[in-house]
Amino acid sequence: MTLQNTNRPPVKWRGYQISPVAQAFRFVPSAQFGIIWNRPVGVQVQTPQGETQFLPVHDLTRIIQVIIILSGLFLLFLLKLIYKRS
Repeated sequence: MTLQNTNRPPVKWRGYQISPVAQAFRFVPSAQFGIIWNRPVGVQVQTPQGETQFLPVHDLTRIIQVIIILSGLFLLFLLKLIYKRS
């Protein structure tokens, strides 16, 4: 199981160098089975003056997935309470 950040080759635009950064989660327990999940982390920008900034990317899909999972767990807990009382 590994968690790795990777920078892609920079794109030059009006003197700026823009490089996307991604994070890969790899879980490969055997040669026949494995899970690789990539997600955007941010963008690294280098200005013409040489300053470097990191601009994070807020992954809306991941936020929605967490909300769906938590809603399902809450519903399961709520149904368990209702059926336990009756």
